[in-house]
Amino acid sequence: MRGCSRPFIPWNCREEISLIMASFPACSAQDALAALRLHQEWGVDAVMEDMPWDVWGESPVLPDRVRARQKAAAPVEKPSASRRVVRGRDEVLADIAAARDVAALLKASQQLPGVGLMRTAKHHLAPVIVEGAPFLLVGDVPNEDEDRHGTLFAGPMGALLDRILASIGLKRSQLSMAPAIPWRPPGGQRASQRDVEACLPILHRAVALARPRRIVTMGSTPAAMLLQNTSRLSQLRGRWHEAHVPGLEGGVPLLPLWHPAQLGETAGRRKALWADMLLLDATLSQEAAQAADS
Repeated sequence: MRGCSRPFIPWNCREEISLIMASFPACSAQDALAALRLHQEWGVDAVMEDMPWDVWGESPVLPDRVRARQKAAAPVEKPSASRRVVRGRDEVLADIAAARDVAALLKASQQLPGVGLMRTAKHHLAPVIVEGAPFLLVGDVPNEDEDRHGTLFAGPMGALLDRILASIGLKRSQLSMAPAIPWRPPGGQRASQRDVEACLPILHRAVALARPRRIVTMGSTPAAMLLQNTSRLSQLRGRWHEAHVPGLEGGVPLLPLWHPAQLGETAGRRKALWADMLLLDATLSQEAAQAADS
């Protein structure tokens, strides 16, 4: 109406005006009508959604009753799984050094960064600790049978070891045992120097947990790791050495032996192994006699 201070609002636009003013309380009826006329000039002749769109919030502007109904019907979101915390090398090494049993050592070893062997091996070989064992037997890098069964000295090499021990009246069940490296390298290849250095703290802690009176190693890898000596096994065998292990006071006598897998058809190595077993037997017998006298 001409001369009227209040704007004329057609009946067919009153609902749209009410929705706009309800959504934007600061908007006057005159501004809402101007917005509708602008949309009409732009060619807008239909409403695609039931509710006006909040261009600033990028979401429909819904009445409070609709929001409440949707909130009540919304499914409860499950908490997302927490991400695995990647720990630093120094922190993991501290856990390995502080492990109080085999289970804690295995758990801490699995978090050691920089060791790719654990991703390719089937099993993580665990130390076996026997109270009062005459010595700790440390094996070489795991072979296929050990990796398949998850036990130390498995398969034909284990059967040969049993025969070797029986020659001086010992059984495997009497001994503490540990692997030089807990995981088999892929394809049975030699362990890299990086893997050897990374696994050395694990071996040290396994030895410290066993607290052996003596150590017997089989193969070149455990002898080199515990003695920190790069000499050939043929030069190290035949006599007792002294190994210094973190967590143990003083040195521990260590006797390097050929591994059963290294004997093959070589008569010289078989003869050398037999001589070393006689040395081991004589040493254990002497210790037993001294303990009986005391």
